[in-house]
Amino acid sequence: MWLRQLLILTVTLLIAITTQNAFLSRLGLPGATPDLVLVSVIAVAMAYGASMGMIYGFAAGILLDFAPSTAGVIGVNALLFMAAALAAARAVDPRDRTVPIMIALVAGITAGVILARGVLDSVLGHPTVVWGSMAELLLTGALYSAILAPIVVMPLGLVVKKFTPEVAV
Repeated sequence: MWLRQLLILTVTLLIAITTQNAFLSRLGLPGATPDLVLVSVIAVAMAYGASMGMIYGFAAGILLDFAPSTAGVIGVNALLFMAAALAAARAVDPRDRTVPIMIALVAGITAGVILARGVLDSVLGHPTVVWGSMAELLLTGALYSAILAPIVVMPLGLVVKKFTPEVAV
């Protein structure tokens, strides 16, 4: 059981980080960069629950913090992704999750993470926060995550239910 779960989580994380760093970050879209890793953290938390989502979020955040293209304080992404996983797992009862609710939840959590990252970067003295463009970043980040949500959350939920039904939420 745990080997199948580890395989699913590892493959999901590798695909998310590789796709985000190699492809999505280079698209040059207006506003925020689509955050596939954050959407995958939310998807794992919805599929496996808060504990596994937070472990996955920590691993994803640390790997992203050590990626060559990332600047800033190590551990901020891990902290934010763990909080996002907890919020995703606890926000809506699994029996009440419909597609529109899941898309809205992913978009809302993404906006919250963008805002929290801006606040933490300002507090920690990271000079890249431009508060004049925060509204645009929140809107575009939430929109990109809402577009990615059906592509990530639903298929991952199906894979989890098929290959590890004993631990699926």
